[in-house]
This record gives sequence, C-alpha cells and structure tokens, in this order.
Amino acid sequence: MPGKTRRRVTDGRLGGLRVVLLLMLAVLLVAGGTSVANEIAPKSQPDVTLYQGSYPGWPWIARTPAGKLVATFREGNEHGYSPNGRVLVVESTDEGKTWTAPKVVADQKDVDDRNAAILALSDDDWLVSYNTYTADLVSRPVIVRTLDGGRTWSAPQMVADIDARTRSAAIKLSSGELLLPIYRAQGNGSLCARSEDNGKTWQIVPLADSDGYVGDEWSLAEVSPGRVVGIHRNNHSTRDGFLWRTESADAGKTWSSAERTNVQCQRHPAPAQLFVVDGKPILAYADRRMVSLSLVTTDDPKLLNWDLDRRLTAVQYLPDGSPISDAGYPSVVSLGKNKLMLIDYEITEEEHLVTGYFVELPQDWLGQ
Repeated sequence: MPGKTRRRVTDGRLGGLRVVLLLMLAVLLVAGGTSVANEIAPKSQPDVTLYQGSYPGWPWIARTPAGKLVATFREGNEHGYSPNGRVLVVESTDEGKTWTAPKVVADQKDVDDRNAAILALSDDDWLVSYNTYTADLVSRPVIVRTLDGGRTWSAPQMVADIDARTRSAAIKLSSGELLLPIYRAQGNGSLCARSEDNGKTWQIVPLADSDGYVGDEWSLAEVSPGRVVGIHRNNHSTRDGFLWRTESADAGKTWSSAERTNVQCQRHPAPAQLFVVDGKPILAYADRRMVSLSLVTTDDPKLLNWDLDRRLTAVQYLPDGSPISDAGYPSVVSLGKNKLMLIDYEITEEEHLVTGYFVELPQDWLGQ
C-alpha cells in the first residue's frame, strides 16, 4: 500500500532528524544562551493509527473515570460539505495502544454531520457534540448521548435553532453546569451554550467581538473552581493567527472582553485546546498549520502570556518540515504523570488518517 511506503520512508528519516535536533540543542547549551524552545524531538511518525478512511477530520479524545479512552471524528469525502459525512467513535482500553473498529454515532442522510467532540461524564454517560451541515451551507449545533457506554445513542438533540457550529467538547463545571463552546457560521462570533439541567435544555450566551477580534472556534476549561477561561481562534480579516482569551466567573453567564495572547498559529489560523493537568494550564495548538503541533504552558495567572521559550513541538508531520495537505486540529488527554496522548487528522496524497502520538513531557516542564 502507498501509505505503508510513506511511513517507512518517514521512519527512516526520523533518526537523522533526532540527531540534528540533539546537536542543535547541544550547541545552544554550550553557548550558554537563552532557554531552548524544544526539549523533546518532535515525532514525524504516529505511534498509532486510530482510523484510516476517505476524509476523516477534526477528532477529539476523552478519558472515562475508569480509564477507557474514547475518540470521535467526522468521516466524509472532502474537507468541505460531504453529503455522506457522519460522526464515528472509537475506543481503547489499553492506554491508546490499540483501538476498536469505528461505530456510527450520527449519520443523517444528505447532511454532513461534522466537528464532533466527546465528553465522558461517567463510564457509561458520554455526550457528543457536533454540527449538521447542509448542501446550502447551513449548520445547527447538535448533541447526542449514550447512557450505556456507546452501545446505543439517543436521537440528535438541537442545542439551538441558529446557524452555528461546534469544535470543542462540552465541559462540566464543579458547580454542575455544562458549557459548550460554539460559534456562529460563517465564523461571525463565539457563543457559549449553557445547561443547568445536565444537557436537557440549553441557553445561548453571546460573547462580544471587539476591535481586531471576531470570535470563532474555541475551547474552554475550568482552570480553578468557578473560574472558566476560553481560548479562541480569531476570524478577523487580519488572519494573523494569534489566539485570544476570554474569562467567566459566573458559570458562563457573562464573559470578559477578548484579549490577545502571545500564542500564534502560523501559515493558517487554527483553534487550540486548553486543558489542565494537575492544576497547570496547557495549550495544544498548530504552531505551523499542516506542518507541526506544539504544547505550551504558562505561569501567567491571566493565561495571556505563555512560555514560548519552552514550547514543545510534539509533532512535525514530515521530517523536512514541509506541509501536508490538511491537518492541525490537535486534541489531547492525560495518561498519567508527565504523559499525554495527542491525536489529529492527517490528509496526504497517500493517507487519510486519524493519528495518535504519545508525548513524554520533560521532568520539570510543568514546574512541579
């Protein structure tokens, strides 16, 4: 198969890449210069393939309380509207080393069910958010739910009858509310969907645009009890790729004005995932869209200035740093102390994959 040939070539170049990176690191350390931007060699070959198909995209991974990993993604036939677009789920019970065959979560005829993300509320109760997408380019934010660990799924439930799209999974706050980040199509402002009854009904809260910022795809995390931070892609005409930050102190009822962070997605704007590991905020983002994925953390209490000097480039799709056709929506889950699993979709001429990478964080990277 062409895909296998490509991966063998990639693997053969990886050792040389690691040697070059280590030599560069040694030169910098001998020079006694500033902090090194990467303390691990980026991987150019996935550790595992979750799925191979026609045009999978925009995956999301979560972990159940008992430790099962579950991942959702859309399968279609192109990046844009695919009338056969459907939401699939795969599962792993061995820390991501192997994955089940995909099961269909949602598949409406002539509708592109896409942008899926999953929240594991318990071992059996999983909530998948996604948006429909029709031939006339109209979207609706939707959720489906399983109460038996993925064996059966509810009928789709519309979150709101508005033209809006999803990206990141919902989160459950320590106070019990569910918050789902969505945004108006075609990318004209971020919205927060709130539920105070565990997903039965939803209220929509608009977030204000501002000078230089138009809300778009975003993710959010409760960084401390009662404090929720959102990280947004900016759909402003400048398209400079900088990520923006908002905050809510009242369970998503109101949000601060957006402020620009120092984190930039180069080549093409892309969303990031904000998550917390042992109390430490981490961003996973496409530092160079279709080229590489990075992780960065911060000690800034406002989560505006991130420690780019210690950015970890975890994945570089090709050893020579050239772009592939489509990629750059990372999702990450913790596998325990200093170990993460990062997934993405990778579209090349030879392969159309959802891929997984195991990332070992440097011992003191989280500052703990």
